[in-house]
Amino acid sequence: MRIGIATLMVSAALIVCGASPSTAQVSTGRIDAVVGDSTGAVLPGVAVDINGPQHQSAVSDAMGEVHFLNLAPGTYTVGAKLSGFSDYINKNVQVGTGASVPLRISLSIAGVATQVTVTAESPVVDTKKTTTSTNVTIEELQNIPSSRDPWVVLQTVPGVIVDRVNVGGAESGQQSAYQAKGAGGGENTWNMDGVAITDMAALGSTPTYYDFDMFQEMQVTTGGADVKSATPGVQLNMVLKSGTNTPHGSTRIYFENEDLQSNNMPADLAAAIGGKTGKGNRMHEYKDYGFELGGPIFKSRLWGWGAVGKTHVDLITLTGGHDKTDLQDTSFKGTGQITNGLRGNFTYFRGNKEKFGRGASAQRPPETTYDQSGPTSLYKGEGNFVLANNVFLSGQVSHVSGGFQLAPEGGIDKQQWTDDSGVQHGTADFYKTDRPQDSFSVDGNTFRGRHELKFGFGWRKAGVDSTDTYPGNGVLTVHNQYPDMIAYIRRNWASVETGRYVNAYGGDTWTMDRLTLNLGVRWDWQTSSLEAASVPASTVLPSLLPAVTATPVKNAIKWNLVTPRLGATYALTEDRKTILRGSYAVFASQLGNSLASQISTIQYSGIYYYATDLNGNKIADPNEIEITPEPIGYYGFDPTDPTRLSTVNQIGKHGTPRTQEVLAGIDHELMANFGISGTFTYRYMNHFNWYPLIGVTRADYTQTGTLTGNVDPIGQFSVPYYALNRNAVPPGGGTSYEERKGYHQRYLGFELSATKRMANRWMARFGFSTNDHREYFDDPNTSLTDPTHTRDDPRIDGGNVITRTSGSGKSNIFLVLPKYQVVANGLFQGPWGVNLGANWVYRQGYAMPYFRSNVNTGDPLGLKRVLVVSDVTDFRLGAVSSFDARVEKAIRIQRANILLDLDVFNVFNKATVLGQQYDLRLTGPTGFNKVLEIMNPRILRVGARFNF
Repeated sequence: MRIGIATLMVSAALIVCGASPSTAQVSTGRIDAVVGDSTGAVLPGVAVDINGPQHQSAVSDAMGEVHFLNLAPGTYTVGAKLSGFSDYINKNVQVGTGASVPLRISLSIAGVATQVTVTAESPVVDTKKTTTSTNVTIEELQNIPSSRDPWVVLQTVPGVIVDRVNVGGAESGQQSAYQAKGAGGGENTWNMDGVAITDMAALGSTPTYYDFDMFQEMQVTTGGADVKSATPGVQLNMVLKSGTNTPHGSTRIYFENEDLQSNNMPADLAAAIGGKTGKGNRMHEYKDYGFELGGPIFKSRLWGWGAVGKTHVDLITLTGGHDKTDLQDTSFKGTGQITNGLRGNFTYFRGNKEKFGRGASAQRPPETTYDQSGPTSLYKGEGNFVLANNVFLSGQVSHVSGGFQLAPEGGIDKQQWTDDSGVQHGTADFYKTDRPQDSFSVDGNTFRGRHELKFGFGWRKAGVDSTDTYPGNGVLTVHNQYPDMIAYIRRNWASVETGRYVNAYGGDTWTMDRLTLNLGVRWDWQTSSLEAASVPASTVLPSLLPAVTATPVKNAIKWNLVTPRLGATYALTEDRKTILRGSYAVFASQLGNSLASQISTIQYSGIYYYATDLNGNKIADPNEIEITPEPIGYYGFDPTDPTRLSTVNQIGKHGTPRTQEVLAGIDHELMANFGISGTFTYRYMNHFNWYPLIGVTRADYTQTGTLTGNVDPIGQFSVPYYALNRNAVPPGGGTSYEERKGYHQRYLGFELSATKRMANRWMARFGFSTNDHREYFDDPNTSLTDPTHTRDDPRIDGGNVITRTSGSGKSNIFLVLPKYQVVANGLFQGPWGVNLGANWVYRQGYAMPYFRSNVNTGDPLGLKRVLVVSDVTDFRLGAVSSFDARVEKAIRIQRANILLDLDVFNVFNKATVLGQQYDLRLTGPTGFNKVLEIMNPRILRVGARFNF
C-alpha cells in the first residue's frame, strides 16, 4: 500500500521526538540528475555511475531521476548507459559543500557514435538553494594570497565583519571576533567534517586552530531557510581532504622575517606606540610548513589520507619582547566503500596551540600577558547508507576533548595594577578550563515522486570546568590620578556546568517543473546545568569574601522552541539559468553551556574602595586601602550577608531568543562557470534575555547629575546620568536572568556577489554588502532600568547596536556593522607558468564611542562609563583597505607541480588606524584620543609548494 506524503511526514516527526542536535554541520554535496532522450522524454532504468572523490551507482526511477547524496566535495565523472542509446559521459561535474548540482543527462539513439562525451560545464545556479552561502574552493584556498587561517576566509564573505586585519599572518596566533546580519557573535557555529565543534563555553568561537592545507573546501552560510540550520549566526563548514583511487599529496613551506618587512609608523606615532624600535609591533619570524598525503589502501574499497602541519608566528611587541605562537596540527581520515550502498569513514584531528605573550598590546607589556597551551582532539565515526534507490541515511558519533590554560608571564605572586594611561603592570590571573563534548546525529532523505522528505535528529553534551586564580593577595589597583587609587579586592572563581542539546527536524522539498517549494519545521531543546565547585576565602577581607561552595542544579536554564522554515525558488527560464528565491525562517538562539552559573554561589566577586599610595610602590597595600562601611561598589556577593550559602542571583521567567528572517534574492548564470547573485535580508530579533537587578524598575533611578564638557573632536556635550536609589538595592546587588520585555532589534541588509569558477585560465570572486542593525525600546518602563547611556550599552531607541570585542591584543575595537563593504579576489594563469593572484578587502571603519570612565554618579553599586556622544556612530575610524598580491611560478612535471610563490601583504603599506583611546579620563601617550593600533606594515612572504 502506498504511504501518503502527510503520513510519512507525521511518522518522521514522531520518530524524531526522542531526538537530538545538529547545527547545519554540512560537509557534503549532492548530484540530482534527470535522464531523458533527445526529445525530452524521461528515461527510467538508466544505469548511472559517478567516479571521483567517491564512487557510486544507481538506476533512474520512473520519473527519470537519480540522486547521489552525501558526496565529498570535488570534481566527478558522471556516466550513463541504456541499451539502444549511446553512452553518456561528463568528466567535469563540480560538487560543492552544501550544494545540489541539477544535472540534465540526455541520451541519443545509438548510431555511429557509441559514446557521447559532454564538454559543457556543470550548472552554476543551484535550483534548490535555500541559503545565503559562499563556497570557497580548494583552488581559492591554495592560490589566492591569504594569511592562511579561517578568519581570513570569513572576512571575504559579504556581510561578515571581523575585528582585526591580518597582515601576513601577524594575527594568526589568536581568534578573531566576527559577526554578520544582526546576529551576535555567540550565534556563530563551527563545523569540521560534519561535526559541530563550536566551543559552547565561549559561544561563537572554535576550540582549536588549524593547518590550512588540510581543507578541501569551506562553506560559509549567513542566512536562509535550511531546516538543518540551528542558529541565525555565521555557520562555517570546513571539509577535510580525503583519499581517492588516485594518489595525491602536497608539501609546502612559507617564510617571513623582519628583513622582508617595511615600516608604516608615522613620525607622530613613533614615540607613542612605536615601542623601542619606533616601528610598532613587528613580525620577527613566520614559518608555515607541513605535508598531506592520500590515496587507496585497497583500490575502490578503502582509502586513507593524513596531514601534519605547523605554523610558527613570532612577533616583536612594543617593549621589545616576543609574542610567540606555535600551532601544531595532525589529522587523519579513513574512508571505506563496503558495498555500493554502504560507506563509512573515521576522522581524527589534534590541534595544539602554544602561545607565549598572549594579549600583548600598547597597554599590556610582557609581564601582564599569558602563556597559553592546549591541546584539543576530535574523534568522529560516520556511516552513509543507501537503503533503496531513493532512501538515504547518514549517522555519526563524535567526541571532542577541548580545553586550555592561561598562565601569567609575570607569575602568580605579584600584584596587578593599571596606571593613569590605562597601561597594565605587574602580572595577570591564572585561568584553566576543560571543555569536553560528545555528540550523535542521524539524517535521512527519501524521494517520493516530486517530493523529497528529509528528517534528522541528534544529541550533544558539552561540559565546562574552569578556575580563575588571582595573583598576589587578589587586589587589583587602578590609579585614579595617582597617588589616588582604587583597590579592587577579589575572590578566586570556579565554575562547572553542563550543556545538553536536543533537536529534531522534518521537511519536504516539492518540485513542480520550474517551481520548488521547501517546507520544514525544526525543534531545539537546550539546557544548562550547574555542577558542584568551591573556592577559598580572600586573604585580604576573609570576613566579607569567605570560602564558598556551589550546589548542583540540574537544567537550571531551559530553552525550548519549534521553528518553521518556508522557502521557494522559481526558474524564470526553461534552461534554469535565472532563479528567483524567497524564504521565511525562524531561528532559536544558541545557549551557552555555562549560563547556569547565574545561580552559582561562586560568582566573579569583589568589593572596591579608595586608596592612597603611601610608600610609592604603585599598588594598594592592605594598610593603604580606605576600608569603610560604604565602599565605592561591589559585585557578585552580598556584603551585608557575606556567609550566605545561596546565590544572590535568581533565574526568573525567561524565553528562547529568536530571529525571524525574510529573504528575497535572484541568482543568474551569466556565462559558463560564472554566476551572480543578489539578496535582500530583513531580520526581526526579540525575546532576548538579560540580567536586571532583582525587583528594580526604571522608577528606582533618579538623575543625580550631568556630565558636561567641550573636548576636541567631540565638541560640546551635556549628558545626564542616573543612580539607583539606595533603598532599592537588592541584597548583594543580585540580578535576575529573565526575558527582556519591550525590546527588539531590527536588521536590514543587501548583498551582491559574483563567482567565476576556475576555467579558461582564470577565477574570481566579488562581494558587496550594506548593513543596518538597530535596537528599539518599545516600552522603556520594562526594557530599561538604568537610563544612563554607557559605552557598552548605549540604550538609545533606534540607535546602532555596538559590540566591544574582547580578542587578545586588541585595542578598543568596537564593532558596528559597516554601511559598505567590498571584497574581491582572483587568479590569472599567465603564459610561461607565471600566475598572478590578488585579494582586496575594503570596508567602513570601526565605531568610535567616546565616553568617560569611573564617573561617580552616586550609584551605590559603583562607578560607570558614561557615553558622551548621541550615537555610537557619530564618529568612525577611517575606512580599512587591505590589498594583498601574489606572483607565482608554476613548473609542471607530468602529474606533479612545483610552485614558487612571492606574496606581498598590505601592498600599499597602509597605516590605517584600527584602535584608539575613547576614554576622556585617561592621560599620557595612550590616553584620550590617542592612537593605540594601526595596520601592520607591508611584508613579503616567500613560499614553495609541491603537489601531485
